[in-house]
Amino acid sequence: MRKKSGPVTKVLTTVEEVEAFHGASEVALVYFGEDQSQVDTFTKVARDNDEVVFATVASADVATHYKVSAGKVVLFKKFDEGRNDLTGDITEESIKALITTHGAPLVMKFDEKSAQLVFGKSTPGLFLYRDPNSENSADLDKLVTSLADRLKGRIQVIITGISAGLETRLAEYIGITAADLPSVRIHDTRTDLKKYTLQSDITEASILDFVDQWENGKLKPVLKSEEIPTSQEGDVVVLVGKNFNDIVLDPTKDVLVEFYAPWCGHCKKLAPIYDELAANLKHNTNLVIAKMDSTANEVETVSVQGFPTIKFYPANNKAGVDFNGDRTVEGFTKFLKENSINTVEDKKEDL
Repeated sequence: MRKKSGPVTKVLTTVEEVEAFHGASEVALVYFGEDQSQVDTFTKVARDNDEVVFATVASADVATHYKVSAGKVVLFKKFDEGRNDLTGDITEESIKALITTHGAPLVMKFDEKSAQLVFGKSTPGLFLYRDPNSENSADLDKLVTSLADRLKGRIQVIITGISAGLETRLAEYIGITAADLPSVRIHDTRTDLKKYTLQSDITEASILDFVDQWENGKLKPVLKSEEIPTSQEGDVVVLVGKNFNDIVLDPTKDVLVEFYAPWCGHCKKLAPIYDELAANLKHNTNLVIAKMDSTANEVETVSVQGFPTIKFYPANNKAGVDFNGDRTVEGFTKFLKENSINTVEDKKEDL
C-alpha cells in the first residue's frame, strides 16, 4: 500500500522536531545521517509502508542527543521498551525486519489493528481466549504476558475474549464457544489459515512447548467438523469434515463438491439448480453430487476463498480441479460428461 499524498519521509532538523514527530505517532522510524544511498533505501521502504511514519535527520548534534552515530535507524514507539535501534547494515530487509519485530506491542488485544496484523499481513498469532470476568482471568493474562518477551519475533501474542465487538466475529470464524474457555491457540496465516489448539493445561512450560512444536512442524492443525449425518436426505450428498475423505477420495467415484455458506446469496440462488442436477443424474452410481457447509467444516487440503467454491474430483485425480462451466443444470451436466472418468448418462425420463 502506498502513501496517498505528501512526502513519504519528513526532514527534521532539531531535537524538538524529532520529539514532536515520534510523539504524535504510535510507531515512528527516524534515520540519522546524510548518506544518500542509505536515505534512498530508507525512503524506498517508507514509500511501501502506509502504517508507520518515517523521517530523516542530518544534524550530527541531534544524533548525539539520541546517542546514535550517523548511519543509524531508530524505531520510536509508545509501548513496551519505547525504542529499538537497528543494528547492522541499512538494507530494505533489515528495516522491514525492524518494523516486523518491534513495531507491534508484545501483547495485543484483539482489535482492528491486531486483526490486520494476523489475518491481513499473515503474522502468526498465539491467542489466549478467556472470559475477562472469570476468576482466573487475571492470572491467565499475567502468565501469557510474562512469556511474550521470550516469544518476540517468533509469534504475536494476543489476549482476547469472545463476546465483545470484533471478538465475536473472530470466535465465530475460528469456531470457539464459551464452553471452550480458557483456551490457548495458534493461528498460522502465512499461507492458508491453520489452527492449532493447546491440548494440555495452560502453564508456562506447556505454552513454550506448544510454540516449539508448532515451529518444528510437529503439530497437526485442528479442523472444524459437524457430525456425520446419520442419513442422507435428498439427492445432494451432505459432506462434513469427518467424512470428506471417505466420500471424495473414493477412487471409483467422480465427485462434484459445492463448498458453501448458509448466508451466501449466490449459494442460495444455486441451491435449486444444484438439487435439480443431482436429481437428474442420481442414476449414475459412480457419480456423486455433494455439498459442504464451509463455515462449520474444514478440510486441510482445500482452501475456500469465496462462496460458492465448486471443485470436481474425478476418479483419477483426487487433487481436484476448479469447476469452470456455466452454473446451470445444462452447464454442470456438460462439464461432468466431458470431465468424468466414469460414463455420465443423461436424465432418465419418467415412464
